[in-house]
Amino acid sequence: MVPSFKNAAVIVLGCLLVAGVALGQSGGSRSGGHAAAEQAVTKLEQEWLALQTTHEWGKLLRFVADDFILVESEGKIRDRDVMIKEYKDDSPNTISVKMVYLAVHAAADNVVLATGQDDITFKDKTGKSAHRFERFTDTWVLREGHWLCVAEQIVVIYP
Repeated sequence: MVPSFKNAAVIVLGCLLVAGVALGQSGGSRSGGHAAAEQAVTKLEQEWLALQTTHEWGKLLRFVADDFILVESEGKIRDRDVMIKEYKDDSPNTISVKMVYLAVHAAADNVVLATGQDDITFKDKTGKSAHRFERFTDTWVLREGHWLCVAEQIVVIYP
């Protein structure tokens, strides 16, 4: 089931509120002792990218939360299952996916924001190779000892 815009907005605003409160409590300092959290999420972001290229969709379920919300560039709101279905549908035309930028920032011991840029090479309708550049922001939360991505927003950019 695709979540309603109102539910998605509440979840995204809730994530931003949690991150804002956590930043306020930590003084916004990067030296707050969150290096382990940032390293864990960096590794998961890289694994997510690798799974997109190896098409091991089921493994995404380990670290993409069941209540995950995706806000796509054109404003569409998706859940985890629809996102994975779209990955599968796009995979025959996807040549490569490369992360060209990634920055992670732990707002607290249990909240990490990851911002990055992907360069996606794909076959267009004529069969020619083309590129799509996507900037993303992922919100990760530590739940029961496991890092889970709970929200992602994607924006298509034109470098």
